[in-house]
Amino acid sequence: MAHGFTHLKFLAIGLLPIVGLCLLPLWATAQIDPDQDPFDTFLKGVLDFREPTGIRGTLRYIERDEQIIWLNWEERSDDRPLFQGGWHAIPGEATLAVHPDNAEQFATLQQIPKGTPLEMIIQANEYGNRRILSYRDRSTPPKIPL
Repeated sequence: MAHGFTHLKFLAIGLLPIVGLCLLPLWATAQIDPDQDPFDTFLKGVLDFREPTGIRGTLRYIERDEQIIWLNWEERSDDRPLFQGGWHAIPGEATLAVHPDNAEQFATLQQIPKGTPLEMIIQANEYGNRRILSYRDRSTPPKIPL
């Protein structure tokens, strides 16, 4: 009986690599989310504003009633805290809505002409609104700090 058990043990050990190879595709499939498109992953990263984020673009439109600033969004940087580098182009013709941090900031932004190149540091608040922490008109020399 012990002799039969030994053969069974060797048979099981011999089948382990074959069983492992059969199960490998199932394991690999479980590791990759089939619904997760690489473009969706890219968008989630680009649209993540939980931390202060540098953005560049041109003023497109101001919604006075809702106090929303619309930008033709061109670049993004996560190079905290000064955002002097790490700028990456935003592909296509992206538009981004941002919200002034207060009424005084909105009053100042309303005076900026359409098409003005702007650089902003923004961050999403608890409601998901992208708040302007600071900004500058890129058509004028930079002021330090931003």
